[in-house]
Amino acid sequence: RNRELAGALDRVVFLENVKRGLDRFVPDTVRRAIEKNPEAPGLAKKSKDVTVLFLDIEGYARLSEELPRPALNALVERYFSLFLASIRAEGGDINETAGDGLMILFQAGRPDEHACAAVRAALAIREQTGAANRDAAAGHPPVVVNIGISSGECDVGATRFKGPAGERWTFTASGPATNLAARLGDRADGGQILLSSETANRVRDRFLLRGLGPVTLKNLSGSEDAWEVQGVHPASS
Repeated sequence: RNRELAGALDRVVFLENVKRGLDRFVPDTVRRAIEKNPEAPGLAKKSKDVTVLFLDIEGYARLSEELPRPALNALVERYFSLFLASIRAEGGDINETAGDGLMILFQAGRPDEHACAAVRAALAIREQTGAANRDAAAGHPPVVVNIGISSGECDVGATRFKGPAGERWTFTASGPATNLAARLGDRADGGQILLSSETANRVRDRFLLRGLGPVTLKNLSGSEDAWEVQGVHPASS
């Protein structure tokens, strides 16, 4: 019995270690759904109003040429790690990562609430980037983070890819709002935070915005009225 008990305790410790490891990779939304109902976590795709934020490091290709790969990886990890607390504090989920960018999904509360949460997170990221640049040791130029934000209906949930090697699942949001946020992020320059017209309509009473007029975005037909976030509206401070 003692051996059986020791074996059971070992399995519990092992599973706890696995859970802690998975928590580093699995979005909070997915983790909460699985904890609530492991048998059927309800991750099927469904239409939902969300706000999507894309951020990337400006001049990443240049940095990759100037810095050794270990130094570049450490730089990106340092800056992105600074952003985690602000993202989570505003209810954001990091859904996708790339070498120089993140996709973050905001979906809690009313449409105006998650839109404002995304903009607050973006402003916090900009402030943290500036502070990190001031504290950075010599060896790399100041890091510039560009951000695009868009709101609207997306298909949110799990997507399954099935092949001879097995299955792989991802959890993300897909739809025009996602594409628009990504393209606004591409268009942003010099640390800008650019909003789609829908997001701007939802947050204009809370933040100072500057209209950029219709802009042409890569791989999108037509144009989009873009807005730049300049700060928090004094009335909402």
